[in-house]
Amino acid sequence: MRHLWMRFPIKFSMVVLFMGISLISLMLMGMISHIAYSNAVKQDFHTVTDEASKRLNHHIEFYFEQLSKTTRTLMNAEPIQSWFDGSREVTIFEKEEIEAQLRRHVALNFTEVAGIFLLSTDRRVLAMRSYLSEEVALAAEPWFSMPFSEERALIPTHTIAYPQMSGIPVISMLNPVYSNRSLAPIGSIIIDLSLQELEATFERSRLGETGQFMMLSQDDTIVYHQLKDWRGRKLADTPMGVMDIPEAGGVSIQKYGGKKMLVSTSSSQVSGWKVVAVVPFDEMASGLYAARNMTLLAFLLIAIVIVLAVPRVSNLFITPVLHLKQQMNRVFQGDYETRAEFHQGRNEFQKLNYSFNKMVEQLDEQIRMISNLKLQEMQSRLRQKEAYIQALQNQINPHLLYNSLDVIKSIGYINNDELVVSMAGNLADVYRYTARISDNEVALREELAILEKYLEITHIRFPKKFQSRITVHPKFRSCSIMKLTIQPIVENAVKYAVEPKGGDAAIIVSAYNDRDDLVIEIADNGQGIAEAKLKELNERLDRMTENDSGHSSPSTESMGITNVHARLVLNYGETYGLRLSSFEGRGTVVSIRIPLSLDGRSGRR
Repeated sequence: MRHLWMRFPIKFSMVVLFMGISLISLMLMGMISHIAYSNAVKQDFHTVTDEASKRLNHHIEFYFEQLSKTTRTLMNAEPIQSWFDGSREVTIFEKEEIEAQLRRHVALNFTEVAGIFLLSTDRRVLAMRSYLSEEVALAAEPWFSMPFSEERALIPTHTIAYPQMSGIPVISMLNPVYSNRSLAPIGSIIIDLSLQELEATFERSRLGETGQFMMLSQDDTIVYHQLKDWRGRKLADTPMGVMDIPEAGGVSIQKYGGKKMLVSTSSSQVSGWKVVAVVPFDEMASGLYAARNMTLLAFLLIAIVIVLAVPRVSNLFITPVLHLKQQMNRVFQGDYETRAEFHQGRNEFQKLNYSFNKMVEQLDEQIRMISNLKLQEMQSRLRQKEAYIQALQNQINPHLLYNSLDVIKSIGYINNDELVVSMAGNLADVYRYTARISDNEVALREELAILEKYLEITHIRFPKKFQSRITVHPKFRSCSIMKLTIQPIVENAVKYAVEPKGGDAAIIVSAYNDRDDLVIEIADNGQGIAEAKLKELNERLDRMTENDSGHSSPSTESMGITNVHARLVLNYGETYGLRLSSFEGRGTVVSIRIPLSLDGRSGRR
């Protein structure tokens, strides 16, 4: 984004930025207002529908409760109790009397009842009309196969199929019946209710001009809807099935029939059914639309003011910047006498002009000084490198001597034989080689010759177990190499791989060419290096390569490795030096990369 702004003039960028921020602020204000008004509409809708739904639920619950109470007295009659529990055989006349009682009960109390049935626990049926008592005719009714329940149960809207009344949508209510003597359950009374009472109740409760209520059972069967052919169907099987009905007490805004609809849900505590209110959003949001129109008008007026005012205001900031730009162009062209217009004050542009003038005054002097300083720095760094290479090399000289003297001393006390003479001779050759500081580079054959003498010393220390092998092709032996490059690495391997294992270890030195480079590998079969320690050593070598000097302070544990790596990098360049590979418990490989110069010429950069 920053690079994009740099492609345009400052004035254009400032105008676009100011206008963009202002317009975005206005849009955010409009969005927040719209959300707030929408939430207010939803809250008002919830308040209205919640109150109406509570009245509906209360009326329906009261209706079911009254219907249940009126049947309790009827069920206590002795013939009905005897029919239920089968304690005696009920005569045909008594059955007719029971049917007559059921019909009178319907005629006097609830004319909307389509049928009343007595269902014993052994699945016998007695209806208010004798032609309805055939079990075959009633087997298709949903309540016939329902298990006995000690609680009142409601079956949502379904179509009855018994004779002479087939096709009527009803709600079935099942009330348990208990024995007067033992209080044990003996059956159920089933009341099939037509939807007349529900229709009247919902017709009295309307929402706006086109709003509507509907009632759903727990399994989303439509108990009531103003469209009669929807009753008894699953909500998912109707056009409203695309709507996501909120949970009880929730309100949502959804699309239905190409319109935004407000939908709220409340639940009946008695039946567990949900009363869903659906009202077009437009009927509840007249205040929202008025507020939205006013917001749009305010947005338009403010946008016009911004478009007219921002370009003029931005000139106050752009003019000083353009003046300073002009002066900088002159300096760029070599005019160091130019000065920006400056007036005393606290204005940041004036402070910038003052700083610009001071900068131009010092620029000429700085340019002259830079050339001299760069030349002096290059000379100094060259002398420093040469001195540091010599210092690093000199660090190695006494190190080997002290270690070898300790070995000679130990052997002298333990063995009184010619081994001391051999070891002293090898030590003298090695020390004479290291003490010759005039040669920074030698042929690889000289380095390997001294390495063989050092390995002979190590074989004397561990005469039975230690093994070593040098496999370097003769064509590589004329290659130039920094003096004391291989021996310190081998000595490091002896210290950390051979000595901890009591000499029961091996060291192999090999070489191969990699394009224009020679790679020398020193491998041991010691305990290896832990992964964290290996990572730390390689990172330290990388930092030394990047610094191109190796002026970090190496730890004593890795002084030989870092010393050699620093000298190789300083002498040959950043692409050369050491690299460590290790397998914990199996051994370590140190790779030395140097320029391949078979003709003996120096590879020093």
